[in-house]
Amino acid sequence: MVRYREIRPPVRLRSFINSFWILEHDGEDDAPQRVVPDGQAELILNWGEPFQAFQDGRWEGQPRCFLAGQIDGPLLLRPAGPAKMLGIGFRPHGAACVFREPMHELSGCFTPLEDLSQSLSRSLSNAMESPDPIAAVEAALLSAQGSSRGVDLLMAQAVRRIIFEKGATDLASLARELGLSIRQLERRFLAVVGLPPKLFCRIQRFNNVFHVLGQHLEQPSRNWVDTAVACGYYDQAHLIRDCKSLSGSTPATLLAADADLARHFYQRYGVSRAGAR
Repeated sequence: MVRYREIRPPVRLRSFINSFWILEHDGEDDAPQRVVPDGQAELILNWGEPFQAFQDGRWEGQPRCFLAGQIDGPLLLRPAGPAKMLGIGFRPHGAACVFREPMHELSGCFTPLEDLSQSLSRSLSNAMESPDPIAAVEAALLSAQGSSRGVDLLMAQAVRRIIFEKGATDLASLARELGLSIRQLERRFLAVVGLPPKLFCRIQRFNNVFHVLGQHLEQPSRNWVDTAVACGYYDQAHLIRDCKSLSGSTPATLLAADADLARHFYQRYGVSRAGAR
């Protein structure tokens, strides 16, 4: 059984953090769970047994406290026992406000927090033992953000524009409006967000499928052609190809899955996507 809840961060953190979430798993069902790209890095802090991830043909345990970098394809996870974790979902440009490493160097990786910042690792380890861990984690992140390089305002603007337009963004026009060449935009975006801007646009368009379908979770007969057009795809076949590329499966198969973690993910995009703006 999975128990999941989200916590909206305080105003002072919202420039770089999208949400906090707590997930608990009783560990009885170890069936693999599929996670798909969402365009944001996450900091994961475990109280219980860390999950295992399927990488390079084998299952490996995740670190206890780590940064989960951007992914550009499906990720399979499974519990290794009773789990309880706190997740900090950064805004797409938000992890770069805390960590000094170029974000594309951390993409596709589960990097132990102590390898990125020993001081933040100590602060968050202490926060996890606090009577009010959320407040303690908030204070630690605010301190880390205050001592970092801060927000790249142009890339934050680029991210907001792409999300607002649900991925249907002309990147050449965006670069001109920001006073950058397209190569400058691509280079800075990759370093700050961890993904090329074109791929980030694809992911936002793909995420919007769950936003549209999330409004119709009780209507399994939802017309896929209408969904494809509403989300900016040329046709249903275009949507299916993109879905297979990013998730390894078809939209119908994803929504039909009974896996708890998968269901939480899809519902999350159905009901809370507006919070990313």
